[in-house]
Amino acid sequence: MGRFRWFLLGGAASAAAYWLMRYLRPEHSPLVLNQAVVIITGASAGIGRAYALAFARRGARLVLAARRAEALEEVRAEVATYAAEVLCVPTDVNDDAQLEALVQAALDHYGRVDILINNAGLVDYGTLQNHHPRRTRQMVSTNLASAINLTRLCLIPMLAQRSGAIINVSSMAGKIPTAHQPVYAATKVGLIAFSDALRRQLEGTGVRVVSVLPSYTDTEMVAPAMQDYVREMGLTVDTPHYVAERTIDGLLKGEQEILFGGAVMLFGAWLERHFPLLATLAQRYVFTPNLMAMMEQIKAEYVAKAKEKR
Repeated sequence: MGRFRWFLLGGAASAAAYWLMRYLRPEHSPLVLNQAVVIITGASAGIGRAYALAFARRGARLVLAARRAEALEEVRAEVATYAAEVLCVPTDVNDDAQLEALVQAALDHYGRVDILINNAGLVDYGTLQNHHPRRTRQMVSTNLASAINLTRLCLIPMLAQRSGAIINVSSMAGKIPTAHQPVYAATKVGLIAFSDALRRQLEGTGVRVVSVLPSYTDTEMVAPAMQDYVREMGLTVDTPHYVAERTIDGLLKGEQEILFGGAVMLFGAWLERHFPLLATLAQRYVFTPNLMAMMEQIKAEYVAKAKEKR
């Protein structure tokens, strides 16, 4: 009996060591970025724009999608020096017909789709009672439903060619749902769950699914005042360039989930997973009524400035 027990313990330890080795040293992907056809939504600014430049520098053929046609043309001019080819397709991701047209345009022009980056997204801050219902529906549609529907369309050619990669840009808010982002966090949790489920479904097909979880990033989605406060709290504000480069590095290494935000965010995610009560107490300490009121004010000022620009 003693020997059998040691045999079981040894087997369990070996399995754990093997899993740890695979986790720390993931297999490199056979994916080749040179001439790869990459569809990027939300490509007109922020992280999407950084993805366009990063993939262009590696010789990819791009399909850039966003609502603002003039902004897409600016990105095309910026990446044209590097990219093998660039196709701009003005697209509202909340319109299913436009999503179909986007994928068809890619197939008509290039004949294939190798990588889809579901990057388009909306964010809102503050207490739920102050969220506008129209904005809530837009966030759920843009952040989650559109990514699911576009993935479905791109899977058809990917499965036929038995290769491809779906990159879903979620958020660390999907790992650490915070009091000031209830709806946004819900959409990002959903996108992570979608990625996990789809990854299991597609095992053995040659199509990979990668979750990318940015934290606070220096983009137009995060108000400058919010960025300043985040830095004062000792948190990291990443650049879009870093998010894009780290994503490609993880993609080529075969990683399934790529997290951002520095040590504090990683610790927060670990705490949320293993000690949710402590995570709740920590948020109660951080997100005081005064802080929530300040965030509401920042949000109001940011929205007002955005309307003035239009």
